[in-house]
Amino acid sequence: MVRQSIIVFTLVLAGCETSTDPAEGGFFNGVSGIASGTYQRQIEEDEADVAAAEQRNAALAAQIRGSESELANLKVRILNQRNSVGPTNAATTNRINRVLAAEPTGSSDTEKLAALQRSIADARALSEDLAKLSG
Repeated sequence: MVRQSIIVFTLVLAGCETSTDPAEGGFFNGVSGIASGTYQRQIEEDEADVAAAEQRNAALAAQIRGSESELANLKVRILNQRNSVGPTNAATTNRINRVLAAEPTGSSDTEKLAALQRSIADARALSEDLAKLSG
């Protein structure tokens, strides 16, 4: 008799379910969501989404560190090239100073990476031009 009551109660609850979102629905939806495993599946999906976002953020942070290192190396190369080229015209001197003073930033990691990539492109182009001047 108790088992039949539990089965009937479960069926009634399942029939009343109108939402799988715990923020909606109320008591019967909550009990149904717990009993059916819907809430647990949602928790697992949310945790998987968080883990994926953390992996993307870690990869982005690694790209930023690599780009910052590359830009620093290019700036050292430009300093050495500037010293070996000697005096340059005002436009080239201004370009060298601008590239050396560049401190790329952004309001998000994605924007910062994009700014770093632009600075790296500018530094590479300058380095190529200085290499042509020196020899």
